[in-house]
Amino acid sequence: MTETDSIAKLAQKAAAAPHVISTPSGREYLIVPNDHGSIEVTPPHKTEVLKPKSIKQGVTLQNADAMADYLNRFKTAESLLLADVAASRILAAVDYHGAQSPALVEHRATLDLPFSEEWKIWSGINGKMSEQLEFARFIEENAPDIKAPDAGSLLEACRDLQARRNVSFIKAIRTETDNESFEFNDNTEARTKGDLELPTRFLLNIPVYFGDPPTEVYAFLRWKLDDAKLTLGIKLHRSELIRQAAFKLIVTGVVERTSVMAVFGKI
Repeated sequence: MTETDSIAKLAQKAAAAPHVISTPSGREYLIVPNDHGSIEVTPPHKTEVLKPKSIKQGVTLQNADAMADYLNRFKTAESLLLADVAASRILAAVDYHGAQSPALVEHRATLDLPFSEEWKIWSGINGKMSEQLEFARFIEENAPDIKAPDAGSLLEACRDLQARRNVSFIKAIRTETDNESFEFNDNTEARTKGDLELPTRFLLNIPVYFGDPPTEVYAFLRWKLDDAKLTLGIKLHRSELIRQAAFKLIVTGVVERTSVMAVFGKI
């Protein structure tokens, strides 16, 4: 074998041997020529982490305090709050665009305000009619939400409702004390007449949204006489206006804590 042949054989052997190459970014790869494969063998501490050029992040928050804290950490001069009053939703566009400066608007924080349990309970029966026993039990169970009439008068009215189940109601009369008086015939052997008096309205003291202070809401008594049977219900007075006012108050509070402008609308 000539020297030329020996050199060529050594070169061929070196080319076929696995070897490590480095890239300009500092990553290292083990090259295996036989199967043309490669394995990254860069030590973790030498790996260059590629960071995004823009922020794309969406978070869902659970109360107004969290919204204010989040904005105070990440807000910019162009951050904007969009308040959707119909959906009880506040959207923070953290990276909103400026008047002449475009932006991706991909960093957002959303707050869907949850209603309080008390608001959900009373809204659930709003405008619905119930049999007198069912209505009496509802009022009794939720009496802590009622500011007026007083607890004693309220419980007495509930006891009367539960006791007068086997009577035939005749008519209803508005009393001088602004209550509803329902005249009835007792269906027992005594066949006596009597009346059942109920308040025409209840003053509720309940929060609209979870974590909010309570607000006053009137619930008006609704009744129906049908074939001597009495059904009862309540109608919340201007409840939608009260909800909107509570929502606006929360938006105003976030604005005051963050100095981020708010507009009513949605993206």
